[in-house]
Amino acid sequence: MNQQRKRIIISEIKYWKQNKLLPAHYCDFLITLYEQGEEESQRGVNVFDSILVEEKKKLNRTVLWLALVVIVSSGGMFAFTQYPVVTLTLAAVITVVFLLSTLHKKANQALVPFLYIAVSFMLLTMSLKIWMVFFEGHTMFLLGLLMLNCSLWLFTGRLLRLLYFTISGVSGLLLIIGFLLLSF
Repeated sequence: MNQQRKRIIISEIKYWKQNKLLPAHYCDFLITLYEQGEEESQRGVNVFDSILVEEKKKLNRTVLWLALVVIVSSGGMFAFTQYPVVTLTLAAVITVVFLLSTLHKKANQALVPFLYIAVSFMLLTMSLKIWMVFFEGHTMFLLGLLMLNCSLWLFTGRLLRLLYFTISGVSGLLLIIGFLLLSF
């Protein structure tokens, strides 16, 4: 067996043992099986070198940076009230980039759901900014924009089979309909 592959397998088994994903005696047996009499000092394998741990750290850093971009761009839309067209354009560009990155074949599949959520949040904040700048005071237009967002979430949830979007769309539409029924 390839040494690199053996090192990866042993580090993953040690990670499983450390986090109690498998019973310790199973992990010890598997480590002994893959070591084939080698000493740990010869291999230089460490639990913290686990590929899974490194991938999780990288994914967490990426999600943190993307969340920061979403928060800053969404907050910037409402903070810089003097330049609504510029902030809306910047937010639209960021949204399109996020949406296109979900379509990219080399995109990290664990990152795609977060990108969908980020795109939906950006669309919601852009809708609110459009209402605040151009149609403030027209409550029915705001409700229409919110219904459009919820319908888009529902459609996306049904199309991509994402339960959290389906639930968000249905619950949002029900809340808006309930508001309309109670207010009239």
